[in-house]
Amino acid sequence: MNATQTLHQATLAKWTAVFQEQKDSGLTIKEWCSQNDVSLHSFYYWKHIAKEEYLKSVMPKIVPLSIPSDPVPSPVAEIPVPAPELELYNLANSNNSSPSVSDPVPISISMGDIRIEIGSSAPESLISAIIGALRNA
Repeated sequence: MNATQTLHQATLAKWTAVFQEQKDSGLTIKEWCSQNDVSLHSFYYWKHIAKEEYLKSVMPKIVPLSIPSDPVPSPVAEIPVPAPELELYNLANSNNSSPSVSDPVPISISMGDIRIEIGSSAPESLISAIIGALRNA
């Protein structure tokens, strides 16, 4: 961590304590800032920065996917085994049995409340990229 980042983190820690003091006081933000000679603008600015830092720390990293420019699907030699929390369904089969690599039908990948449907013409590289992105989510 460089000096600028260290200073930013120290300032953020100071403001986090200020936010807690204001909250514990029972006063409105405006009243507390007036009584403690704190600029209302600075209070809201650092509160915004603190929220942004918090969101960065709890939000998963977004994994960019690149879609191959070749529209012709390559033959599927091997599909990576999905992580245990992923559920794969063969949409053409009503009993939701395990998908077969040889069946040229769309598949659906579900993870929690996310569902991705992939057409039968999707190249293996795209399917692998999607599964990789879900594993890293």
